[in-house]
Amino acid sequence: MVPIRSNLDEKQMSRKPEIGNVQLYPLRPLKKSDKNGYLLKFYCPILSKRIRKNCGTRDRRQARRVQRECQERLLNGEYVASGGAIRKADEKRGPQPSSLTGGATAAQEMTWEEAQEKYRAFKRIRLRDQSFQSLCSRIQMAERILISRCSEEEGGPGITLKESMTLASFEYLQEKLLEGAESRQDCRLPSTVNSIMGDVMAFARYCSDHEWIAKEPPLKDLHQEEVMRGRAITTEEFERMLASTSKVVGNEAAESWNFLLRVLWESGFRVADVLNFTWDEETKIHPKWAGRRQSHSTLVIPSTQKNKKHEEIPMLPGLEKLLENIPESERSGEVVKLLPLENSLSKSSKSTFKPNREDLVQLLPKYSNCAIAEAFQVSEAAVRKRLRNLGLERQGRIPHSGAKIPRSEIERIKKRKRRKKPWRSNPSKAHVSRVISAIGEEAGVVVRQPDDGRKVRIKYASAHDLRRSLAERLYNQGISADTLMVIMRHKDFATTRKYYAAKRRAESAATEIHKLLSSKDKKEGLVGG
Repeated sequence: MVPIRSNLDEKQMSRKPEIGNVQLYPLRPLKKSDKNGYLLKFYCPILSKRIRKNCGTRDRRQARRVQRECQERLLNGEYVASGGAIRKADEKRGPQPSSLTGGATAAQEMTWEEAQEKYRAFKRIRLRDQSFQSLCSRIQMAERILISRCSEEEGGPGITLKESMTLASFEYLQEKLLEGAESRQDCRLPSTVNSIMGDVMAFARYCSDHEWIAKEPPLKDLHQEEVMRGRAITTEEFERMLASTSKVVGNEAAESWNFLLRVLWESGFRVADVLNFTWDEETKIHPKWAGRRQSHSTLVIPSTQKNKKHEEIPMLPGLEKLLENIPESERSGEVVKLLPLENSLSKSSKSTFKPNREDLVQLLPKYSNCAIAEAFQVSEAAVRKRLRNLGLERQGRIPHSGAKIPRSEIERIKKRKRRKKPWRSNPSKAHVSRVISAIGEEAGVVVRQPDDGRKVRIKYASAHDLRRSLAERLYNQGISADTLMVIMRHKDFATTRKYYAAKRRAESAATEIHKLLSSKDKKEGLVGG
């Protein structure tokens, strides 16, 4: 028998590799958003790691039967003997390679997973960490979608290059990505799909170069309309964001996060840049102050930035004034020292936090589930699930069923939670971006309106919109395109020209139209006068 542990035990302890321990995900009926159906997760003795396999069905009972069969095959050795088939019906697809590092494999038998491992090894030393992780994530996502298609059509969980790298398969992948497969949103923009498919097509070219496939599929990009990703915000909108910061991060952390917003507003930094901005570390972005050797202060940018160039750019007067207000005694380490948020951010960017077991034990005798749900900004169903997972039951009746939890009690729980949960001194770029977007949403600064017809979602002010705002202000003050390229640190002048030239053309056309039409009206007014 395979030992079964509760969900709580799985969360509290790490699972050791155990042959036959097959988990079915998700542990509930499928929703419309579950694009991939039921999955099995288990330790594979062939690959010596935990893997996921698609059950090839959306029926819960059938998925459980596949789970039991896979478990039996792992225990009796048939899984290894068949090369990794989770069902007997899958054996007709032929054995899969037992090792990703083995000898050469025939082109028609090369699996997607084996080719992907070789491609990962090729790209690992040629890309930055962030780009490499993004590439791997996209190719793995494409594999899962194509596995789901093969499972529906042929009943098997594995895919080979011969069956997956065809024009029909890639067109299917394109359609599924556009529909929102493997996405938190209901759909994707055509530009996003084209970007993902670009990485997949690069993988296909790699396979073609190594003669694992005859040729790469002649896939065409989706037609895409230009969709505004954001816009420059006004000074009044920026002030609204500063005023809304405390509502998102709390009163104690508001000053540090407002300083972050001001640095972004005055510098045009990307989020990764501002987190890498220090006072005195030469390997990171740091200021070089004016003195006898140079008349103006500058910023030294190492080659670890996005454009991979070591640069020295002028420090804008607004940023210089902002930094000069910092006392000398505090000018060490990171320039922006962020304090922890009072509450955590949920996926919906709303400020929320979870009470622990100790908190709920104290609250249950006094307050109803509705009161607890209102205090912690969740649904009553979420409270019931939390109580069930922690094994807590309500004993007796509540003295005052309609009573609300006092604000002082909520603040006490928040403070205790902050003390127990350590704050990372170096928050991630993704976390900081989410917080800034939440501030923009709280301030009601909309930079892109929704369009259901084109499947465009509403977008609130983000960190990059602050960068756009600086470029807009510099342009309005007459800064040349060459200088703007230096300050914004664009790798290619085409990026600067795309923004700068469009603005110039619009202004020149407007000037010409007003000049010609106004002079024509004056002449017509003089005729017969």
